[in-house]
Amino acid sequence: MNPRLARLLTRVYPRSWRERYGAEFEELLETGQGGFCAAANVAWSGLRERIFPTPGLTSARDTGSGRLHSLCARAPWAIFSLAPVSLLAGCYIAACLILRIGWTIFLPGSDTPFGGGPVHGLANLYFQFGKYFYGSAPILVGWVVAVLAVRQRARVIWPSTGFVLVAWIGAAARIRASRTEIPQGLWHIRIDFVIWPWAQNGHDGFLYALVILSLAVLPYLFWRIHIARTMSF
Repeated sequence: MNPRLARLLTRVYPRSWRERYGAEFEELLETGQGGFCAAANVAWSGLRERIFPTPGLTSARDTGSGRLHSLCARAPWAIFSLAPVSLLAGCYIAACLILRIGWTIFLPGSDTPFGGGPVHGLANLYFQFGKYFYGSAPILVGWVVAVLAVRQRARVIWPSTGFVLVAWIGAAARIRASRTEIPQGLWHIRIDFVIWPWAQNGHDGFLYALVILSLAVLPYLFWRIHIARTMSF
């Protein structure tokens, strides 16, 4: 395998693992066969080591992880409720900024970027990117919750709270943009929240929340299944 690729793949593993095995593992990769499958297997193994670290390999310099673990133990409500909501709010602000930039560049004369005129080519790609970023933000935040729960071995109730909050906010949020209807809003864009989206939108709101919840919780469910299988052997 190429030495540069071997070094890059070794860095996929966490620092505590590299401190003990990094040099020997990198040399082993250099002397072994390359190829896409080998590189993919090594990368997957490194990611798995980050999620399921080998016991006894905690580095003294990994103070950030230690502080996070302590915070999870002392205030799990903040890590799995307040932090995901704040992160999702940041994603929605970024989505509004993306919308405003595209509105200004591609539809400068339109009252609203939603149905303000036909868009093609680069403009269509840009708005589609913003749309999918906005729609996938709750799922991405849910995956962050899942990784934190896996790494910190949190009780089921705390990540479950985070998953439900993220799914509810994702189904309840609505972005509105109009120069005439929202003259005082920031960038003429406003995010409204429907307290009970399934009551306002019927089955659509409930199904959307259920889809977000299902996709967000998948990594955590895989981990729970992995733990159950490990304990059964």
